[in-house]
Amino acid sequence: MSQPTFSPTFERIRAVEVLPAPTSSPARTARAIAPESALSSSETFGSEIKTLLVSRSNPGSAASPSTNTGVTPLPHIDRRGLLEAIGPWPTEEEAHAMLDTVVFNVGISQQLFDVRAFSDNLAVLYQETSTNVRLTEIWIVEALLVFAVGRLLQSRDDENGDLPGTRFFQEAVKRTPLLSDLRKHGIVGVEVMALTALYLQIADRKDDAYLHSNTALRLAISHGMHRANSAPCLRRSDNVHRNRLWWSIYMQERRLCAAGGYPMSIEDYAITTAPPYEIFGFPSATALGVNVKTARLTGKITSTIHSQKDDPETMFINNVQNILHSLYEVEKTMPSEYFMEIRPAGVLVAGRPFMDAPTTTSRTSSSLYTSVYMAVIHTVRPILLYMARNSRDPEREDARNEVSPALVRLAEICVETASKTLVILQELRKKEILAKNAFHDLDATFSVGYIFVLVEAINPGKNLGFKGIDGSRSILRYLVGLGNRAAANRLAELDQMCVHLALPVQHGTGQTPQQSLTDMLAKPFSFESGYGVVEQTIASLNAMERPRSRSGDVDGAQACGEDDQQSFGFSGADLASIPLEGENSLYWVYHTPGFSFTGVEQTDWEALENQISWGNQS
Repeated sequence: MSQPTFSPTFERIRAVEVLPAPTSSPARTARAIAPESALSSSETFGSEIKTLLVSRSNPGSAASPSTNTGVTPLPHIDRRGLLEAIGPWPTEEEAHAMLDTVVFNVGISQQLFDVRAFSDNLAVLYQETSTNVRLTEIWIVEALLVFAVGRLLQSRDDENGDLPGTRFFQEAVKRTPLLSDLRKHGIVGVEVMALTALYLQIADRKDDAYLHSNTALRLAISHGMHRANSAPCLRRSDNVHRNRLWWSIYMQERRLCAAGGYPMSIEDYAITTAPPYEIFGFPSATALGVNVKTARLTGKITSTIHSQKDDPETMFINNVQNILHSLYEVEKTMPSEYFMEIRPAGVLVAGRPFMDAPTTTSRTSSSLYTSVYMAVIHTVRPILLYMARNSRDPEREDARNEVSPALVRLAEICVETASKTLVILQELRKKEILAKNAFHDLDATFSVGYIFVLVEAINPGKNLGFKGIDGSRSILRYLVGLGNRAAANRLAELDQMCVHLALPVQHGTGQTPQQSLTDMLAKPFSFESGYGVVEQTIASLNAMERPRSRSGDVDGAQACGEDDQQSFGFSGADLASIPLEGENSLYWVYHTPGFSFTGVEQTDWEALENQISWGNQS
């Protein structure tokens, strides 16, 4: 997919002046807007500007509220100029529809802008009949970005065939102040960068998205948003939004770091602000709180597993085990209103069938669970890559015997996690709330397909992963049919992986929902017998001959495998019940000489391709 060459903020020429040039003498003491004052709405920002101007014109005197009201009005936006620059401005109904789409898809589990303040300003924009609208220029930039994201999520192409929302996005870029000026806008400037990153992320421009998310985070840090009690004089509503915006940007940056293999901008120990909290009169922060927990763990996964840190073996093993246990706890302690059960008979959300649960609840619950599941996959996938590498080595007899039973069970849990994710994605599709153009569902679908490709690579000829590959491909084809260009790229990548494994690649429209695989995918998985009840898996493991449980040297990965006493005890075990203490092979699997795991699917797959023979293997 061709990408525009412009980059917001960093390739802009024109800057938007926020404050008029001072006319006072150098000796005059002027009141300045403190960088840490979080200006969460255009109204607050305008009030600060008016107070500043009055104090400059009347040195030594404090400006009263009544004086502020009459001296300097809010800046005026030329409605005619907007129409000339952008073309047809969306109707009020279209604007609210785009806002609703953004809130529904990303506004519950993260809060990148103040929806209430935005909605108020939107009303001003459409209710004022005069040519000049009393709104700040920076709010117009934010509105354009919300419209761009909304149009992209709606998957409605622009008239000239560009990516949905391109027209709004390009105009927002033109109007975005330079970085030094953007900081003067306080919280709104942070929101603008975060929304820019969100659009780029959905548009599958992850490198650019990381750049702007990183900038948003650093702007937030410059305002002290990461510190506790850094703005005690603000109104309660401003502090609540300030807190939730910080954690939303934190979460956004952590996930983009993991997706692109980038270093993180701030360590957790430097963050002292409170986690998202509930407060009367404000939307619930429950979903955001779960996402923050997952994002913290995503950061630990990135720094522990995919950063190539030279930690001692014992420390590395303990860190991995702590991550797995924490992910297990996040899943099992999900808030009751979003608690999901995946059974062979169907999926329940808060005790109700998925199709009968409220749409917002189903959508939010699905996003929370798939975020946790993606973190599990991100943690354990190196084991499957290691096993796939060994399975194609003619000198190695059985890939599963190259790692200890505990690690084999972890790999099986990774497959089960991918299976549950695919079940959720299928339910979203059946309910017609699968995001047409959104990074989260798309990334989850591709990651799931990738796992099942590795299953086929580990056990060629058994077709253990074929149903999962076909299910992932079906969803990708469905998204392609809706105009999702990034999905077309992911489908091509998945098909290419299948070609390397000599798997059949079916081409179809994907418009007809595939038959549900819930009854199969909700069952436990084993590399020995595929999907089935735990008792069947245990029977299969017990039938294995003991001499086959070990074979040869494994470049250090078999160091702890001499004791076979737990060979049959891990079938059906979960993340919390697999002891990794003393599992020295875990360290060597994750630190395979010549194979550096980045956490980026395509990069790790290319590394795998370079190390193994892809000839026909019986």
